Amino acid sequence: MPALDPLDLVRAFYQALNRGDLDAVVALYHPDCIVEHVFTDDGAVYEGREIVAGLWAAELARFRGALAGGRRFDVTRVAGMETAWGWVRADWSAATSDASAAAGEPVETIGYSYFWIEDGLIRRHRSVARRAPTTPAQARTRPHATKQYPLQPVVGVGAVVMNDHRQVLLVKRRHEPLAGQWSLPGGALELGETLEAAAAREILEETGLVVDVGPVVEVFDRILVDEAGQVQFHFVLVDYLCTVAGGALQAGSDVDDAQFADPNDLGALHVAAKARDVVARALRMKDEGC
Repeated sequence: MPALDPLDLVRAFYQALNRGDLDAVVALYHPDCIVEHVFTDDGAVYEGREIVAGLWAAELARFRGALAGGRRFDVTRVAGMETAWGWVRADWSAATSDASAAAGEPVETIGYSYFWIEDGLIRRHRSVARRAPTTPAQARTRPHATKQYPLQPVVGVGAVVMNDHRQVLLVKRRHEPLAGQWSLPGGALELGETLEAAAAREILEETGLVVDVGPVVEVFDRILVDEAGQVQFHFVLVDYLCTVAGGALQAGSDVDDAQFADPNDLGALHVAAKARDVVARALRMKDEGC
């Protein structure tokens, strides 16, 4: 099996942590790895995969994830570092609680981690974290790309979100393009944001659901022109297959409604043909175990 791209390896690391998969976490470390300031309330430096494996086992047993869906980390950005080739930086927020306590306030932190990838494995791992503000959560102001009459194509993400009944999540758009129509949830990628993080954010904002972002279903473009022939919208869209991990279904501020629908009913709901094709491909991928 070929080695993962360094950025993909770091994403896989956090996905494994959020699953609580100790074996998968440990397998991503180099035998001679060095970890610094990684474990809760522990600023020490450790060397060697066997020692790190024991520390992660203790960490996973002592603390459980306190984010929606039982996750530990929300990773907002995974980026390569041009000035230090081979290093990857991941920015994140985290929340854990004592696994032995029936209840209690979770410990929330925000921070970032550096990874040095060598031979397709994590050779060094260092984290910098601080406690999250104790005041009520304040949504970060995000600069949105100009979608209408853009100067360049806008990168967007979409999602085929399925529930246990093989129904597909739809939203009724409030704004153009597709105002008043049912479509797959999604929106524009923001500066410094990973595609997967954007997909998860858009679904949460539009539908109230927390999802696990899976494989890419399709990448395609959509160009719409006005009566004068000027490009009014130009999207390059990346659609992911996603599964529900938590949250509660409710229409967000950018949509008029959100619901699950039978894939056979998408035509009657006037879902665009391209979106129906993407759903059909996602269903095939799910049946094939992707």
